[in-house]
Amino acid sequence: MAAEAGRGAPAKRVRPVAETGEQIELLIEGTLDQMLYVNEQSGYAVAVLERSGEELRRRVTVVGNLAGLEVGAGLRLHGRFERHPKYGEQFRVEDYETVRPASVAALERYLAAEIKGVGPAFARRIAEHFGEALAAVLEQTPERLREVRGLGAVVAARIATAWRDSSGLRELTVFLRGNGIAAGHARRIHKMYGRDSLEVVRRDPYVLARTIAGIGFRTADTVAEKLGIPKNSIQRARAAVVFLLERMAEEGHVFAPFGYLEHQFGAGLEMDPQLAAAAVEELVERGELVAEELGGDGNRAIYLRRLHDAETAVAARLRRLTQGRPMGRAVVDRALEAARSADGIELSAEQRTALRCALQSKVTVITGGPGTGKTTLLRSLLAALSSAGVRATLAAPTGRAARRLAEACGREAKTIHRLLEYSPETGSFIRGEAFALRTTWLVIDEASMMDLELAASLLAALPPDCSLLLVGDRDQLPSVGPGSVLKDVIASGLVPVVELSQIYRQARASLIVANAHRLNRGELPETANDPAGDFFFFERGAPEDVIATIKQLVQHRLLGDRFELREPREIQVLAPMNRGPLGAHALNHELQALLNPAGREIRAGDRALRAGDRVIQLRNNYDKLVFNGEIGRVVAVDPERGRVGVAFEDNHAEYDLAELDELALAYAISVHKSQGSQYPAVVIPLHPGHYLMLRRNLLYTAITRAERVCVLVGTRSALMQAVRNVDERRRFSRLADRLRID
Repeated sequence: MAAEAGRGAPAKRVRPVAETGEQIELLIEGTLDQMLYVNEQSGYAVAVLERSGEELRRRVTVVGNLAGLEVGAGLRLHGRFERHPKYGEQFRVEDYETVRPASVAALERYLAAEIKGVGPAFARRIAEHFGEALAAVLEQTPERLREVRGLGAVVAARIATAWRDSSGLRELTVFLRGNGIAAGHARRIHKMYGRDSLEVVRRDPYVLARTIAGIGFRTADTVAEKLGIPKNSIQRARAAVVFLLERMAEEGHVFAPFGYLEHQFGAGLEMDPQLAAAAVEELVERGELVAEELGGDGNRAIYLRRLHDAETAVAARLRRLTQGRPMGRAVVDRALEAARSADGIELSAEQRTALRCALQSKVTVITGGPGTGKTTLLRSLLAALSSAGVRATLAAPTGRAARRLAEACGREAKTIHRLLEYSPETGSFIRGEAFALRTTWLVIDEASMMDLELAASLLAALPPDCSLLLVGDRDQLPSVGPGSVLKDVIASGLVPVVELSQIYRQARASLIVANAHRLNRGELPETANDPAGDFFFFERGAPEDVIATIKQLVQHRLLGDRFELREPREIQVLAPMNRGPLGAHALNHELQALLNPAGREIRAGDRALRAGDRVIQLRNNYDKLVFNGEIGRVVAVDPERGRVGVAFEDNHAEYDLAELDELALAYAISVHKSQGSQYPAVVIPLHPGHYLMLRRNLLYTAITRAERVCVLVGTRSALMQAVRNVDERRRFSRLADRLRID
């Protein structure tokens, strides 16, 4: 294994082999001069070693598991020379030992390549100033670095810290590799905990699951077991409670009933259920959790602190907004008349009721299915507000929804994240209570997608006199994140709710719209497959037949003048679930091979991303300003540097290998990930294999994503199951209770 070592002979044969033709194993030593490629997941690297001594081949290409090493590191490598058919001779590393960089030249390269703010010029100046004493200065008296002309205190301190910590990173990398954790995580951990990283991980391996993206409870639990931490330790119990609550949050719940935690301890984690109570009490005392009475049976609602804070804040701020002073009746009447004159559209009775309600109330909800005139109503509302001297601010949870809102209303609309102005420097939104938004009227479209924490941030940034209109479809799936804000606000009775139900003439011509409303009434969609229509159902039984039909649709059958579709990227496959033979993962494998079979690629584990691939962002990345559910296209792949460039609709983002778990192929995506988006064409597999997810609101959400054509492919029994199953998988939330008028 890799370990610190003293200096030894430059090169030594350790297993001479005579007359056998077998390659000779060697020990070679030198300085790591370049890192050409690193796979952060597997640790595999291609590097250049400058050998010590007087060998003819001074620079050698070396390959093997070298992740975590820095340019300038001294290495003693155990392995063998081999000839690659494409890249020529290289040294395959079987094992290695690390030694401190020995020569001044090696130290100069180390400083230039690894220390931010140094660079080649400063590195040369440092090396020339200290000469052969440089290693001793770095080790024993790093404060002397300030002797170098032009070297400031900040950079000098950075050099000293990096040198002091470098061995810690190597030791941490070796420890993680030995415990089955990808070496690429070492830098993330080291960045957070510095030179104490290994000690921190040994003391509490569960810290990895809490703080490092990509390492879950199960992985940390495996490390803990190897370190001898008992299954029924309070340390493991605390980590298990947090893990279970985070898992519940990923499924959309705001809290977990204590009984659920207790059951999971015994059934899923092989722990004494009584430890759940002790762990919860400790975490509540630390302030990491909040526990509230839940009903009169002694059960309790257990919250992660951040979700409890968000839920109570949303309730308090919505109540405060409702207490504001609305427009006077005379102003509302004049605004309504001005809207009628400006738009030239005769609103229906329910639209007029909704418009008056929105103008007269401080907080209003308008809901309705496709084709019920929500967009027309919004345009009239904006005209009415303009006549009253009010310019409304428009926003939506996703970029696609914001663009659709802007196009429909002829006005600027932003995502909520951009409206609140996220700051990567502080890791939070700039807009908040201390620096409120400059608006007196805010419209949020596709409000069903807004999760609890985003709602809390938004409401914190609203001035007390602001009016708020939430527009959305209550029958769609709830947000991907925790909570069901729109449904809870509607259920609470705190604010006026207007439901639009009349389907307008133009929308009635669309079978997509008609079938969405049939579905909501519990009726089977019309599946006559009229060639002139926009809704089709192709019955296929075997999974391979479903896949074959989907491939024909996206490559040929839907393209052309009939639906004005010119290329496959205008067609989105929406799968009820991610896993299984007809899940999004399997479909992406098939569709990538069909639509983008070759080209420059980069591999991360068992996945390959190629230039031209359609990809989706899997979680919010505030530093890159790319958010969960955004779809982009791979425009650059650099396997040597381990980087990928992705063009999204609003910006461009670069990813290194350690960040590729944030991306997935998006030829097919889950219905959940499609919320708030519209696509020219949608193809939906429906099969008994999806039975866990076949629910009415999921199919309704999928169908209503289609603009020009929607195609279902699968079995009639699966379609019937989806229509009949009205179980919406209730989310644990207390927002409606907190909002209800006493």
